[in-house]
Amino acid sequence: MACAEVVSEPLLVAAIDFGTTFSGYAFQTRADFKEDPLRIHGFSWTTGSNAGLSLKTPTCVLFDPAQNFYSFGIEAEDKYTELAQEEDHANWYYFRRFKMNLYKCQEIPRDLMLEDDKGKLLPAMKVISESIKFMREHLMRTLSKKGQDVIRPTEINWVLTVPAIWSDAAKQFMREAAVKGGIPNSQLMLALEPEAASIYCKHIPSERMVCGGKSTLDAFSPGTKYLILDAGGGTIDITVQEVQTDGTIKQLYMANGGDWGGTKVDEAFEEFLVDLLGAPAISRFREDDKAGHLDLLREFEIKKRSIKPDSSSKVTFKVPISLKDAHEKETGQDLKESMSRSTKRVAWVGDKLRMEADSARELFKSPCNYITEHLEEIFGDPKVRGTNIILMVGGFSDSPMLRDAVESAFPGKIIIIPDEAGLAVLKGAVQFGFEPRIISSRICKATYGVKTNSPFKEGVDPDDKKVIEEGDVLCSDRFDRHVEIGQPAGLDEEFGEQVYVPCRSNQTAMRVEIWTSLHKNPRYTTDPGCMYHGELNVQMPDTTGGKNRKVGVKMIFGRTELQVRAVNKATGEETKAEFDFLR
Repeated sequence: MACAEVVSEPLLVAAIDFGTTFSGYAFQTRADFKEDPLRIHGFSWTTGSNAGLSLKTPTCVLFDPAQNFYSFGIEAEDKYTELAQEEDHANWYYFRRFKMNLYKCQEIPRDLMLEDDKGKLLPAMKVISESIKFMREHLMRTLSKKGQDVIRPTEINWVLTVPAIWSDAAKQFMREAAVKGGIPNSQLMLALEPEAASIYCKHIPSERMVCGGKSTLDAFSPGTKYLILDAGGGTIDITVQEVQTDGTIKQLYMANGGDWGGTKVDEAFEEFLVDLLGAPAISRFREDDKAGHLDLLREFEIKKRSIKPDSSSKVTFKVPISLKDAHEKETGQDLKESMSRSTKRVAWVGDKLRMEADSARELFKSPCNYITEHLEEIFGDPKVRGTNIILMVGGFSDSPMLRDAVESAFPGKIIIIPDEAGLAVLKGAVQFGFEPRIISSRICKATYGVKTNSPFKEGVDPDDKKVIEEGDVLCSDRFDRHVEIGQPAGLDEEFGEQVYVPCRSNQTAMRVEIWTSLHKNPRYTTDPGCMYHGELNVQMPDTTGGKNRKVGVKMIFGRTELQVRAVNKATGEETKAEFDFLR
């Protein structure tokens, strides 16, 4: 599916931040953006059984036994908990934190399947598209209640956030899911999460930044370089940018990162419980008391935000009595007695688990170390020399533990953390919808090329790659490079036109294989480090001219999604061409 040019002057921009752990939406009219770019509206979700409101809701979705969408967010979480308490949940489908599957898959097929919490399968396209459909419909109802329904649907641009480190296939999957969820392809753009956060912070007055007392007045003045650390629930996105004299933003260092987000702390907590009580007991607890397990995860999600580097107080969790029962059934031992012999510094008091402060801090050690070590590598690169500012955004950046880890590792850097760092991506995505050209240049993450048959060069090309097509002696598996890794790409820059001709005189379309490499100039697609990436389909309906028909292909790498332009060299007319990165 090709990404289309969106409405250039939308009356309203609506953004959906579809996160690993939490999701939300926000919107703004063009009039409000021009008057005050920070006047962005959202929806305050209730936080379920725990008192309070939030602009984000858990990324959970529930389908009924007939595989029909039932609910999303906190409503899905509460309903599934209720079903589990009544032991009626077995035939329902409950998915949480499923977005990471698109990052972890090396190859993404359109029929990718997701496992729910009991191992039952549904198509990922269905799970994600129904989630986006819910958010879209909820947003439209909110607009109606706020009197914004006078704006026609065709006057709205939609923005969907994705991690910058995602593959082209993952981005395409999200676009197709969004279209399936009711968002018109011609009104949809993808925003890269760290870029969206950077755009938001660029609009924030300096007094609303948190930076340990250091001045932020020049943080976004022309010539300033800064590293963006977007620490979300699932992924960590890191990039380096520079403010240009015209106010646009140039990327200096290609987006990178990994799956070291806040969910790693949750995983460490579950591993802690396994070490403490034994894997069989935890497994039995999860199966026998699904509601209790969900309640424990909710409890930890709240308590982990208050764990601080300088605290000496014990951290107390309310734990379902069924966990104690599961341990005793599996081991035949009293829980308190077992814990008294444990090397873990914890105590069980009534229905509470009390953890020593240093044990609680230990849960953050692995992801914090991954992040700071990766940052050290980046700051050691000559390309980012002179970068003295770290901009921390994303929900995990609200953690006192991660903040302290970064501040301690880089005492000479200015650390800037906006208020509500977890909303920076969402609000910045709205602003990006009004100014999509503000990111003027991006860095290519790989060398891109196409697999071609080109004239065979004696003494250069190996004989096993020699092929004959209609009398022509060709070399197979040639890597015809369009752009190389690390190369800057302007927003509209079209890279090195490559001209292709059909192999057969009656061809009406060309299917060209797209390949990537982490090396700058591979000669063959079979060289080490080369990977099949997808395909480019170019229409050539007019067969007049046979094999002498030429099509010029230019790729555009400077946008949030890879784009292509193909031209019939004989007529100068554009011909239909689009990428397909899904298997």
